[in-house]
Amino acid sequence: MHLHKQNLIIILAAFSLLSSCVYHFDLDKISEVPKLTVYSYPGSGDTMVVRLSHSLPVYDKGMRMYGLKGRDIRLEVNDIAVPLLWTEDSLPGVPAKSYYVVQPYETSDRVRLTASVEGVKTVSAFTIIPAPFPLNAVKIERKPSELSVLQLQINFTDYAKIENYYAVTVKERVKYWKEGTSEVHYGKPSSAYMDWSDEPILDASSGLDDIFMGNYAYYQNLYFWSDEKIQGKNYTLRLNMTYIPDYKTSIQDETFINRKQYKVYLYSLSEEFYRYLKSLNEQKNNELGNVELAPMRTTYTNVENGFGLVGGCCLRQTEWMEMSESETQLDFDHAVFNVEYNGIR
Repeated sequence: MHLHKQNLIIILAAFSLLSSCVYHFDLDKISEVPKLTVYSYPGSGDTMVVRLSHSLPVYDKGMRMYGLKGRDIRLEVNDIAVPLLWTEDSLPGVPAKSYYVVQPYETSDRVRLTASVEGVKTVSAFTIIPAPFPLNAVKIERKPSELSVLQLQINFTDYAKIENYYAVTVKERVKYWKEGTSEVHYGKPSSAYMDWSDEPILDASSGLDDIFMGNYAYYQNLYFWSDEKIQGKNYTLRLNMTYIPDYKTSIQDETFINRKQYKVYLYSLSEEFYRYLKSLNEQKNNELGNVELAPMRTTYTNVENGFGLVGGCCLRQTEWMEMSESETQLDFDHAVFNVEYNGIR
């Protein structure tokens, strides 16, 4: 809290020395007419989903309409038409009121999507499917210089001669079993916050940012980067989290042993997807804009005449990983905590 107040004082002092700036926005010209918003991420799996909605003018306080059905929705892959299906109800991996198609993709496939809905301009977007994440190995171990830290190490070799964009996110869950039995249960997975202070390739801030913005944060714990600094090289990405050894919990007079598990999701991104994520992060970290000392950042879109993103990507994921039993046993503290997990009665 003290640091936050100190930053605010510095910001106000700095702006008192600058000449006044007035940012003028003509609200009548900003989103005066609703536009079509399109989201689709071809290559993220075998099923491509397309979701349509209307944008809202800045003066409109109504509810955004998701799941629009268009007059004419066209998908082309390498200039070949691919029919899209519509579903009113949700399907595995497909939200209700969405278009979808089961369509495997190859590296460098060219994807073009056009959509027409009554009352708004026809929109179109184009993207290219990137090559898979060039993974060599994923390892999770305690940081030798700081044993209270668990370090995720991702080794990969960047594709040479072309610009590449990558991202990683990690989920965590608890694996638990009743003491003396072998029947295993699992808690609900959740997004894991990763400390990237040991990772220079993720450091998107500058000295000035540290003064004016405070700590840089990644939107929804999705950590992304370009290969600008590592073009064609072998590299090991290092992300840290708190090390938690096996522990016991007591639930209704029964003792359970608990162990943390982690799953790593690795993405190759198209340039459009990377620029979109970067714009979201700039918005998230634009503290000056939030206090009206700088203009608000806009969200990148590659949808012509509309909003949203049609961004190619390629996903690889690990199995659930955990520290070996021998390693966790070294720190196994036999304390018993009175907690209750969902699904345990």
